[in-house]
Amino acid sequence: MTLDVQAVRRRLEELDAVLTELGKYRGVSPDELRSNLSLRWTVERGLLAAANLIFDIASHILASHFGRYPDSYEGLIAELGEVGVISSELREELKGLGGFRNVLVHEYVRIDPEEVHKALIKGLRVFPRFGAEIIRWMELASGGDAQR
Repeated sequence: MTLDVQAVRRRLEELDAVLTELGKYRGVSPDELRSNLSLRWTVERGLLAAANLIFDIASHILASHFGRYPDSYEGLIAELGEVGVISSELREELKGLGGFRNVLVHEYVRIDPEEVHKALIKGLRVFPRFGAEIIRWMELASGGDAQR
């Protein structure tokens, strides 16, 4: 399998679009998320979309370029750091995203609006760095020609 740079770029563009939309909710409080179910669902869905895009990008890079197939979302992030695709600092910042994603998908009744709020604020800060580090790595991996 060959790294499909354009597929990664499309996913990064979608991640940017998701982050732009999530940015509209930066000022929302945990109490607003608690009292407004539609608002909470919107933010949760955006966070889930962002997490899924990050994991999809990670999976594609690890499989196509490194022949690695981690068996968990947390493993995807750990191995991206291990092989030098993302920095160790970013790896630490993204630690726990797999668990949060699974809570959103599988344990709906236990979702704490305070945790959703924390994830929103952190995601708006950290997820753009993920995109930047992936682009940087693709430039290095392709010898400066990440357009292929």
